[in-house]
Amino acid sequence: MRFFLLLSLIFTTVLSAQTNYSILSINDSLKENANAVVRLDETIVEITAKNKMEVTNHRVITILKKAGESSINPYAFYSSKTKITDILAHVYNEQGEEIEKIKRKDFIDISAVDGGTLYGDSRVKVFRYTPTSYPYTVDFSYTYTTPNTAFLPRWMPIDDYMVSVEKSVFNMQIAESLKWRKKEKNFDNYVIINRSSESLVSYEMNQIPAQKREALSPSFYYYEPQLMVALEEFHLEGVDGFATDWESMGNWQYNSLLSNRDKLPESTVSLMKEKLTGITDREEKIKKVYEYVQNNTRYISVQLGIGGWQPISAEEVDRVKYGDCKGLTNYTKALLKSQGIESFYSVVHAGQTKLDMEKDFAIMQGNHVILNVPNEENDIWLECTSQKIPFGFLSDFTDDRDVLVVTPEGGKIKHTQSYLNDENSQITTGDLVLDNVGDIKANLEIKTYGLQYDKHSQVVTMSGKDQNDYYTEYWNNINALELEGVVFDHDKKNVYLSEKIKVSAQSYVTKIGDNLLFKPNAFNVSKYVPSRYTDRKLSFEIDRGYTDSDEISIKLPVDFKLGKLPDPVVITSEFGNYEMAIQLIDKNRLKYTRKIQLKNGLYDKSKYDDYRNFRKKVKKYDNIKIVLNR
Repeated sequence: MRFFLLLSLIFTTVLSAQTNYSILSINDSLKENANAVVRLDETIVEITAKNKMEVTNHRVITILKKAGESSINPYAFYSSKTKITDILAHVYNEQGEEIEKIKRKDFIDISAVDGGTLYGDSRVKVFRYTPTSYPYTVDFSYTYTTPNTAFLPRWMPIDDYMVSVEKSVFNMQIAESLKWRKKEKNFDNYVIINRSSESLVSYEMNQIPAQKREALSPSFYYYEPQLMVALEEFHLEGVDGFATDWESMGNWQYNSLLSNRDKLPESTVSLMKEKLTGITDREEKIKKVYEYVQNNTRYISVQLGIGGWQPISAEEVDRVKYGDCKGLTNYTKALLKSQGIESFYSVVHAGQTKLDMEKDFAIMQGNHVILNVPNEENDIWLECTSQKIPFGFLSDFTDDRDVLVVTPEGGKIKHTQSYLNDENSQITTGDLVLDNVGDIKANLEIKTYGLQYDKHSQVVTMSGKDQNDYYTEYWNNINALELEGVVFDHDKKNVYLSEKIKVSAQSYVTKIGDNLLFKPNAFNVSKYVPSRYTDRKLSFEIDRGYTDSDEISIKLPVDFKLGKLPDPVVITSEFGNYEMAIQLIDKNRLKYTRKIQLKNGLYDKSKYDDYRNFRKKVKKYDNIKIVLNR
């Protein structure tokens, strides 16, 4: 019996060693700071022709805690042209024993387009596993074939902060008849094995500890090692392409995807001419055309075949009155062209994380399209999908990044306008009345510009209840806040919003016996202090910066005498400036003034404590209190 028990133990040990999925086999250094450990991430690509590619992805990942589940990536996308040939997943427990096998028939098959998409053929196979305990391991592999080689798989061996890697392998075999280019990015700080040759792209990385996420760290995208590969001759949904640089990439997109798609009915051309009659200012003409698009079209996504990259014709948009970002941008471009105004279709990486086009490596990129209208030194950028956004305003969705501008002469990289520092301003003025029992009433006006305007403008179209909830959350430092009225002055022409607000709150002050402890800054209190680190590892970023100015007149209750007022405060730093003052205007009236300016920038980790101390001081003086003696 002991003999057979020993044999069983040896057999189990051998199996465990073969699969190597036991939690005990993971090096302790890879568990530190990690929510998940990628045991193996292997990508095998074979390109036999410019329109024939097979890709196999094999990923084994151990989830140490719930926060790591977002790294499983249990998805396999496909379409009418991209076919999944094999797909399988296994789940293992802490000891490396298989507890579930997920076959092809067990995968959920769903549409991969959102509710705003009118039609599209993208689909995804996904598996779902509900763990009963942690850690556990998922082994997921699938193979697909596709004729589309405009987008080649990238090697991004590290997922994100808080994810470590045992082994990541990338192998791409390319037919000798095909020419290709590659770019290595952020490789310097890693040990990477490169076995590439003339027709093989081969890289490997091993034993990479998890990087702890730190407050204000830039997006992991800016740190992670990446390998990009592109064919000079490629294929996209039935269309052949050629590109070696951005000029030729833009030339291909213009001639193959945009050319002859800007024709309009004569009736529409005549209508636009009529609408612009009497207008001599070029910018005003552009604005009228843009407003026409906003008032007469709506956004609906189209993601079918080449339609995922090619706009539907301007004539079709004119007829049906809808389109996606590509179609609406092309339509606006066509309307402007019909009136003798040149503009350019521009591809961008949209999102609040600012991602640039790779200036020195032309490759199919981007997830959104906007319109560039040359305007001497001040180009106009138009977001053509929104019916509400002001003319020439991009918001943080597409501002401050390099984009591909597609012209008849080829592609050009341009930088969109930025909203930084003083451009993102908020000015708050008003009157506050404090009564004998500590209740307050206030009439305020908040004026916002730039990205602060963008943040505030959402409240304009809210219902009464939603508006009340918005302001209650906005001033969550005030208990039992009541919104008594609000009037908006929404000036889209100057990208400016005024909110005239009447509010009240009971028991705003702290009572100390018969006396009151009163905080004069009721309506713009900074509570934020970034986390403390004894050994900061990463640089930190102030993304865009802003300027806030406040001036509030405060009427005090007549039954109380004012205690000592704090001295004025002025703080100057490389990150920004802060000023605060409380002045006695007359016996029962104070004037509270405050100004904070925060400067955007990427700062060295050695300056993090200085920035943290700056924010601590701002918090301290924003929360300063004065005593009112009965």
